[in-house]
Amino acid sequence: MNRAQFRTFLLLYAANADLQTEESEMQYIREVARCDNFDEVQTLFAGCADYECLQLIMGYRDQYFATPEAQTALLAEVAELFGKDGEYSLLEVNTMKMLKKLIH
Repeated sequence: MNRAQFRTFLLLYAANADLQTEESEMQYIREVARCDNFDEVQTLFAGCADYECLQLIMGYRDQYFATPEAQTALLAEVAELFGKDGEYSLLEVNTMKMLKKLIH
């Protein structure tokens, strides 16, 4: 998995935090991650259980987001994604807390 694919995967995971993925969120992910094979990554994400998603995120985080600056930038993208649907739900708040622990 390359950096763009990993970002796409992580952002798809975050977008699904409230169990609804809005078109504005999908558009944001496509713009930010700039993944050439977005549909393939989306299919991979759809086929993964939550545990598998977390294992994948932990497996690639140090490869692509090893520095505190890169981690902070990635989490800022997640926070912006959560605001795309105009609501920051409790599920999204809790997902952000979990991702902070996983990424940092």
